[in-house]
Amino acid sequence: MEIQSYLCDKILRMDKIKLILILSALLSLSVNAQQSQTYRHPVEDNLVPKTVRANFKTQYPRSLINMWYTSHITYWYEDYATGWYGGWYASRPVVVYKFEFPSYYEVDFYRNNENCRAIYNRYGVWFETRTKLIALPDSIADALRSAGYGDWTWSQHIERIEAPGMPGYVYRLRVNTGRESQIIRLNEEGEIIQIRYD
Repeated sequence: MEIQSYLCDKILRMDKIKLILILSALLSLSVNAQQSQTYRHPVEDNLVPKTVRANFKTQYPRSLINMWYTSHITYWYEDYATGWYGGWYASRPVVVYKFEFPSYYEVDFYRNNENCRAIYNRYGVWFETRTKLIALPDSIADALRSAGYGDWTWSQHIERIEAPGMPGYVYRLRVNTGRESQIIRLNEEGEIIQIRYD
């Protein structure tokens, strides 16, 4: 009887220890999840300021909106997103202030059968629009080949960028040889305007 009682106590203690370990692991995950920063959150259309929605509609009148987000400018500057933009930008030394209310709004939308996203501040000022491309325009692709990148592997993540103050579109993609990787920006004439080495 004493042995059975001893074993029962031992098992109960082990189960308590396992339970405590599991609970502490879950608590740790929860705390880490709360501390991690998220740079965009889905938001209902009616919570986006009227000025932002009106300016978007004026700028892109025949576009189909997929989703609005509250966003953060560092998300665009440093591009924390996964997928087509993840890791494409070098860090920019910007001072970021946090506000009680959202300061930026991002919209995912379709225009001319292309997947786009644009960012506006809360007053409706447009910062930039990025469009995901299936392929580079022929003239840009030819210019890239002529610049010595014909034998390189070109990423399927290609984008066209437009922003206020830019003279035209900028095309951006990642290229690599297996040993070397670069992110290249070209202007509308096909001239390389920036190379970032990975």
